[in-house]
Amino acid sequence: MTYEDSLHELETASYFGVLRHERSYSNMLYSFLTFPIGLTLFILSAVCLPLFVGLSFIMFGFILLYGYLWILPRIMVGYGYLTQFFLGIPVPDKEYVPKIEGTFFTKAFNALKDKRIGKSLIYTLFLALPYGTLVFSVMTALISLVGGLIAAPIAFVVQYYLDTGDVWIDWVLAHIPLWGIITGLIVAVLLGLAMIPAILQLNNKLAIWHGRMIQKALTR
Repeated sequence: MTYEDSLHELETASYFGVLRHERSYSNMLYSFLTFPIGLTLFILSAVCLPLFVGLSFIMFGFILLYGYLWILPRIMVGYGYLTQFFLGIPVPDKEYVPKIEGTFFTKAFNALKDKRIGKSLIYTLFLALPYGTLVFSVMTALISLVGGLIAAPIAFVVQYYLDTGDVWIDWVLAHIPLWGIITGLIVAVLLGLAMIPAILQLNNKLAIWHGRMIQKALTR
């Protein structure tokens, strides 16, 4: 099963055009989900594979390997459905799950001959967790920055009238004229608003790139 590498609709959207696309916001949710999903996949692989190596001299090790290689493609299919739902990137359907031939003891090893299993192993062990952590960290930092900039006037007024005793409030009032404070707060709000489409653009590119990575892992 092959898919054309056509441009996603959000890859050609204008700077402010991403604000009108519903998928810009579903992509954001998808990006945040990559961290817990990536962590789960990594733990699954990092626990099952060493256990198989340690228990390979007894039958239980082969049963564990068989079970892992049986469930891995099904998990990846589920991830593919999630990718298609949020990003709109087509991925293989349930036909992806390889039909492995052989006896009980040889099925697990024969499964490793299917390159889709190999690509899924590489993804779960080396890509899922680092990517999920990176995107989660970057998006959390940027969204927090935007929220802080937009809420700057409210935070300033609240802290001023509540007389919290913050030294920075006293310093600002003592060294910056009122017009300068108001101008700075307005600039902060405008900068925060201007960063929203930039963050959506960045997130869309990261989410689409990740979706295509899942797509390639599920294709022959």
